[in-house]
Amino acid sequence: MLQRTSLAATGLLALAAVPAAAQLAPVGVPKGAVRIALQGEFQSASSRYLHGTKQDYLADFASPALGADRLAAVRAADSLIAVVVGGPGNRINLGRITALGQRVTGIGTIGVSLGITSRLTLFANVPLVETRVQARLAVDSSTAQAGLNPAHPALGTTSGQASASLFFQQFTAALDTLNQRIASGYYTGPQDALARAVAARGAATRDALLLLTMDPLGASPFLPTDTSAAGRAIAGAITGLQDTLLNQLGVPGFTAAPMLAPAPLTTAEYEAFITDPRGPVAGAPLVAPTLQRLGDVDLGASYTLVDRWDRGRRWGGLRLAVTGLVRFPTGQRDSPNNFLDTGTGNGRYEAGVAGIADLGRGRVGVRLAGGYLARLPARRVRRVTPPEQPIAGLDRLTNVRIDAGDVISLRAQPFLRLARGFAIQATADYWRQGTDAVTYFRSVDSIPGVAAALLARQSRRSALSLGAGVSYVGRSSFECEPGRRCGLPIEAGWTWTTVARATGGRVEKARVTTLELRWYHRLWR
Repeated sequence: MLQRTSLAATGLLALAAVPAAAQLAPVGVPKGAVRIALQGEFQSASSRYLHGTKQDYLADFASPALGADRLAAVRAADSLIAVVVGGPGNRINLGRITALGQRVTGIGTIGVSLGITSRLTLFANVPLVETRVQARLAVDSSTAQAGLNPAHPALGTTSGQASASLFFQQFTAALDTLNQRIASGYYTGPQDALARAVAARGAATRDALLLLTMDPLGASPFLPTDTSAAGRAIAGAITGLQDTLLNQLGVPGFTAAPMLAPAPLTTAEYEAFITDPRGPVAGAPLVAPTLQRLGDVDLGASYTLVDRWDRGRRWGGLRLAVTGLVRFPTGQRDSPNNFLDTGTGNGRYEAGVAGIADLGRGRVGVRLAGGYLARLPARRVRRVTPPEQPIAGLDRLTNVRIDAGDVISLRAQPFLRLARGFAIQATADYWRQGTDAVTYFRSVDSIPGVAAALLARQSRRSALSLGAGVSYVGRSSFECEPGRRCGLPIEAGWTWTTVARATGGRVEKARVTTLELRWYHRLWR
């Protein structure tokens, strides 16, 4: 999802009606006039901040030893391996995975503002969004100690499934023979105690291995390789059990080896695991498709409280205005099946209010603004996992209710006027987003043992972005000199901003260039 709150270029979120480039332009529009604004915005981000530390844009996809740290399904596999080998310490390690990414977004916005009175202006902004996320993932097989499960019900091979079936047939037959002998009193004294212990231990081991390798619902897509520490521990546990059954309890016929991965995981196999429609994830390919859609549309109004700016030959003065807007979820939501999709909208209604003050004397001045954006709850389809585990299985896909944290934002734009209508400016934007609240949409949407609040982890965040630009503002009709007839000329501006620092959860280190042109047309007087 394209998060407007995480992009430096948007600055003060609630000020959709405020010109983002020509900082000396009035917030409102003269009575009876319409202002047409065309804004082009180019955003790029190849890195991000997490708790103030700079990382790659796709850091959540990378791992020094890919396993339970990034893949939720592997946690159950680690627990089952611990049952088989009789203790923790052996885990799925798919090797070191590197992930490099970049998000590139272009936004073209058409804005229309209509002056109803000399103080009241109505406006609408319609954004058209083109966005793409480029990704490059690679698995270092030299460090991998696990690979694909050849007996997996959906992803495995026919030969792997047949070998695993033979293993479990022999295992079950041996345990059945052992239990029959125990029930008939075949063993006595210490041997009976040994037989009972082996029967209990064998049943737990068999059930854990069956869940790990062949269970239709919970089989792990990955297993340790036969040369890894975990693989040797599993093989050793089975060999010891087979030896005890044959040589101490006289139960023959159990000679098959447990199913393990034949080779470490490769990059191609990892990508196939993510995208295989028969598999547990069934996600979209990790490629870089270009998404072109309508964004979220804003409708609102501004009211000028005070306007004593550039009166007569005097430069500067005071100008105060307030704005309010409603943002509609007209953009395309991100897909829960595409782990790189950002969408073109936030998928919820939002409402914002803000105040704007222009202060200046002579050639210097500043525009100050502060706003509050309320983000209303919305139903979304999500895979419920924490943000550090972006690749989740279909078993985590459900309906949730997301009450996104509201946003407080501040902006300061000092400027130096080189001429009456031309200025150079600096920009400092600060925003802070509250913590999200996530619950299951209905009781039937709940996933047993999985808290919906996982999606809200590390959602509280803030950022400061800095930038610079130039602006040109022509004279409005009420600024014309006495005796002269003036029109409503073009306003233009260019700005560049970047996120300088951030705290809390994930914040893109976005670099944004904005170009805007605006002109007026008189409808009535």
